[in-house]
Amino acid sequence: MQPPAAGTLRILHLSDTHLTGDGALHQGSVDTTAALDAVLAHVDGVPGVGLVVVSGDVSEDGSPASYRTARERIGAWAQRHGAALVLVPGNHDLREGFRQVLANGHVLGEGGTPLAHTMEYVPPSVPVSGQSVVAGFRVVTVDTSVPGAGYGALSDTALERLRAALTGEPVPHGTVVVLHHPPVPSPTLLHEALRLQDPEDLAELLDGSDVRVVLGGHQHHHSAGSLAGVPVLVAPGVANDTDVVGPYAEESAHVAHGALVVDVATDGSVWSTPVRVPDPDRDVLAFALDAETVARIAEQAGPAAR
Repeated sequence: MQPPAAGTLRILHLSDTHLTGDGALHQGSVDTTAALDAVLAHVDGVPGVGLVVVSGDVSEDGSPASYRTARERIGAWAQRHGAALVLVPGNHDLREGFRQVLANGHVLGEGGTPLAHTMEYVPPSVPVSGQSVVAGFRVVTVDTSVPGAGYGALSDTALERLRAALTGEPVPHGTVVVLHHPPVPSPTLLHEALRLQDPEDLAELLDGSDVRVVLGGHQHHHSAGSLAGVPVLVAPGVANDTDVVGPYAEESAHVAHGALVVDVATDGSVWSTPVRVPDPDRDVLAFALDAETVARIAEQAGPAAR
């Protein structure tokens, strides 16, 4: 993959890892720890990652053990790459277990440096929130989970904390917002029923703000949209991939795993590249060109040849 341009924050965007504390298979079919390991191994060669984001449903069972698995595996990858790490809860997460292991979700700062947190008891009714600054970008995590429910909503507390973050001390390059339930339509009936409620409340805060991009998950499939003129990018699922072309009233998913690479430039430009982890037993290479061949084709077919 092409390295990020100078001054660009490259983000590895993961979502919906659905890890379990006892190793139980997700939906009876997927070893999600193995799936996470496969994704992290596949993207190990992506250059210039400055921030790793996990946009919710970190855990399937809400157990502290599942969050330790996330912190250890994803944290090790981030530290090896010198990247910050932030995570946000989704509808499958339990705030108590999340906070016990991940605090407010901002685990590693710039360069992969561990962030210190005061571990105080917070009632599960209070949404998880946090912010940190990475490469001149403010990264704000917003908890859209509703305890005991699958749909998403922004509580008054979550909205007020986001408002305070966006109107706080200015940062050089703007803000990246991370949440689980994306404020865009969903491709299947089930996910549409479980979408973020009242997205206009979020739109009101985004309008005229310095937010460059909103990163979400929940749908287990990559999609892109916008809200109040701000790009919204949804990451593929690590656990599985939703079949978005099946009958609308039904829901199914394939055993497939992916991630999203997002580049955010200092001028506000945003690019995203979805990454699919190939299955070595089923995905046969159609072709493979070495560097010399690529250089020759680029020279012969590029603008320099005209």
